[in-house]
Amino acid sequence: MTLHDKAMEDTAASRPLLDKASASHGMEGKSPSQIGGFLSSAMFSWLTPLMDLGYSRPLEFDDLYQLNPNNRAQYISAAFQKNWAIEVAKPKPRLWLALARSFGGPFIVAGFLRLITDSSQFVGPLMIKLMIAFLSDRLADVTIGLYYVLAILLAGVIQSFSLRQYSFLCSETGLRVRSAIVTAVYDKSLVLAASSRAKKAYGFSPCNLVALYQMLVTSYLLYLQLGVAYFAAFAIMLLLVPATTTVSTAMQRLQRALMTVKDGRVKAVYEVLSGIKVLKLQAWETSFATRVMQLRSNELNKLRAYVFARGAATMVFNGVPTLVTIASFFGYIYMGHKLDVGTALTSLALLNILRPSEFWTAGRIPPHGRA
Repeated sequence: MTLHDKAMEDTAASRPLLDKASASHGMEGKSPSQIGGFLSSAMFSWLTPLMDLGYSRPLEFDDLYQLNPNNRAQYISAAFQKNWAIEVAKPKPRLWLALARSFGGPFIVAGFLRLITDSSQFVGPLMIKLMIAFLSDRLADVTIGLYYVLAILLAGVIQSFSLRQYSFLCSETGLRVRSAIVTAVYDKSLVLAASSRAKKAYGFSPCNLVALYQMLVTSYLLYLQLGVAYFAAFAIMLLLVPATTTVSTAMQRLQRALMTVKDGRVKAVYEVLSGIKVLKLQAWETSFATRVMQLRSNELNKLRAYVFARGAATMVFNGVPTLVTIASFFGYIYMGHKLDVGTALTSLALLNILRPSEFWTAGRIPPHGRA
């Protein structure tokens, strides 16, 4: 191989799969960052030409945008390897620190956007009581009501804008982290000795700071609305933590057992299909069919137990907010307070903020399936 051929091969290997030189794109090979400026990225208006094209005719693969240059594997791998080299030089290298140096900036911005999102969602519940008081007063100034409406509108717009940007930045950061790890694993697999593979597995369980922030702010606002009566509801939440932990542990145990039995059944079916000629010649169909059906019956029993546990988890998820609401209002009335419409609606709106699964079941209820 000549030097010219080797140079051409290296160029082809480093060229992106979706490149103007190899395909003709409906968007002229442009990336979203090249379509517009800050407003285009903030409002996602760079999607408009693609949507217009999709409205006029069915989209094809060549109609898609190019990846942004900083989202391509070559750029991501170089940025990660630079920071990973710094960590490798240390006595205890940390992968998360190298990832944070490489891609932590947008993730921090996403955290601030999520903080804005969660803060703006409290405006609506707080405005409810003020709106009811305004509507109950016939002599109230109309301008005040307009201010309330404007505050609710602005809070909704800010919440929607920050939430969409938060989701986009998190997805983009996740794409970069995944690409960096995948390329690093492939690079490592080329030089790692077989005896050194799969010796250790590392993992971490990050705290759900968003759920903690929601819980603290919502609890404080509910305390302002209901007073000491809210502690009755908070006590119920604390008492139900062992229940959710027990259900989660049972589901994880049942899921592991289900996956083990399912792997055995799939392996048995594969063996039967692979040796079907031998089974036919030896007339072993009945015995192997009985074996497969026994494995399938055992799998169904494990699946049934897992579904029952999942139902219990769903019952806890749907029942806890109702119990908390009943306990809060019962304690409020029992202490001699009058539960008016403003207090009730404001409290219900705040309690609904605590309903999402990331608070009630964060880190407790495992997913439906595990690879």
